Amino acid sequence: MDETAAPPSPRGRLLPASVVVAAFLVALLALLAASWWRDRRFGEGFDIVRWERETVAGRWLFLAGAPLRNDPPEDEALRRYFALSPSDPEALRLENRVERIIEGRIDSTLAGLGIHVGPPLPGTVFPFVDIELASSPRVLVESPRARIERVRADLLRPDLGGARAAEIEARAERERPDRRAIVVPSGGVATYPAIVSDQGGYVGALETAAHEWVHHYLTFYPLGRSYFIRRESEAINETVADLIGEEIAASVLARWGDPTEAAPPPASATPAVTTAGGQAGRDAALRALRLEVDALLAAGKVEEAEARMERVRLDFVAQGMPVRVLNQAFFAWYGTYAARPDSVDPLGGQLREIRARSGDLPGFVREVRGVASRADVEALLARMRAGG
Repeated sequence: MDETAAPPSPRGRLLPASVVVAAFLVALLALLAASWWRDRRFGEGFDIVRWERETVAGRWLFLAGAPLRNDPPEDEALRRYFALSPSDPEALRLENRVERIIEGRIDSTLAGLGIHVGPPLPGTVFPFVDIELASSPRVLVESPRARIERVRADLLRPDLGGARAAEIEARAERERPDRRAIVVPSGGVATYPAIVSDQGGYVGALETAAHEWVHHYLTFYPLGRSYFIRRESEAINETVADLIGEEIAASVLARWGDPTEAAPPPASATPAVTTAGGQAGRDAALRALRLEVDALLAAGKVEEAEARMERVRLDFVAQGMPVRVLNQAFFAWYGTYAARPDSVDPLGGQLREIRARSGDLPGFVREVRGVASRADVEALLARMRAGG
């Protein structure tokens, strides 16, 4: 849509069901094909086509074998699975069972809230909640040196070590000297079924599964359809998915509780940079650094900005916070999630205010699914403020 055109209705418009389903399937296939082609650039790309093939086959084998298994009760399965390393043989046996439990609880919560596309389906919602607990791909992110903007994000194999990640970053920067690169972990990917990291515990899996389902849901509305059309809509989509996903997960926990509360974290789990010790101080330091770097880049002082980021990174390392790379691409990636406590993007506060003024979660979903740009978000918020 042209930036000068009138913003869409905040509630969005639902397309005819047949058109929507066909568009959803075509979009998924196109995304898979594009990602498969693009992610092979370094020979370390995440093979989505192969992953989809193996995942679908495993799903049908699990369903076919259901009558022959003696699966444990839901809470017991969750407790046992999340107390183990994902590579433990028992965890592998429980994985499909745990996936179905998480899907079922999110599905039931969504149905109760009335959040779904089209009329309610008997016993489920659409899009169907479908996840795969797995090692989530890493992502190669690139940003121009002269400004902070995510201009490329390629999925990479999840098993890449730090040394290999550094090689890929260096290669990307040699190819494009005007860019900075970083390889980061991801918590999940909105493939179908959605990839949900098996490293974040039960609550993390719930939040990620709900987050990725929101992306599937938004595909049917202007906000989701704008994701790959307008770069600015990436941050809106991701922030909305964060806010809604967290609330859905909280509703699941309020209804069923957390049977894993007393379980220790898996032995193989490696804390992400974003959960390092001294979080509050680190968040404040990153917010201040981002503002400083933005000002330096705006003044054309690229080398000075990069030197400043490296000094702060070394300070973090000295304090026991393992930040491997801190550059424009780092901020371009994490800045997409505007509700994060280290974000300086006003979008996060704007969407939180829209949520507060929406009354309930279904109302918030109806309001934000129709936006497609930051101007739309601002117009929606202004309308809500004017309405009292």
